[in-house]
Amino acid sequence: MPADLIDALRTTAAHSTLILDDTNSTAILPDGSLGRGVTDVVLDRSEDNDSSRIEASHDGYVRSFGLIHQRRLSLGNDGKEIRGEDKLIPKGRRKIKEAAPFAIRFHLAPGIEATVTADGMGAILRSPGAPPWNFRCRGAMLVVEESLVIDGHGQPVGSLQLVIVGEVSGVGGDIGWQFRRSS
Repeated sequence: MPADLIDALRTTAAHSTLILDDTNSTAILPDGSLGRGVTDVVLDRSEDNDSSRIEASHDGYVRSFGLIHQRRLSLGNDGKEIRGEDKLIPKGRRKIKEAAPFAIRFHLAPGIEATVTADGMGAILRSPGAPPWNFRCRGAMLVVEESLVIDGHGQPVGSLQLVIVGEVSGVGGDIGWQFRRSS
């Protein structure tokens, strides 16, 4: 792969996660190694009769923005629904003065079509030979953008990504989202 593509794949934006103000959660040094950023990661997993849950957080945005990123995921045992919540929780002395933009990306596999709903809070996802999925979010707006994914041979392939966009202040915020199979 080209060196610039390898560098791009190391960025926070290349992953299906939240990014604040287009800033990596951990610094990427010129030689490609990781610098200052995430130092504290918390992870908890649980199950019950209805779903499996994961709750994780990291402090990669505390130094720059005074915010912890926490993600909660819940996967229904029938595999037809995944719910998520991304929280930004104030911590430390540094605070955002006004507001900072955020984006939560969900990279889609090649061939998946995404149609945004009229209210800008959801999308219908279709792929050949499979039931459609519905995506919904709350706490921000949804856009669909062109993207690249890397195939099994290490080659970039055109695809789409769902991107939840909004702003967060120093008091933090919650962004909820859900993927649900239609049938």
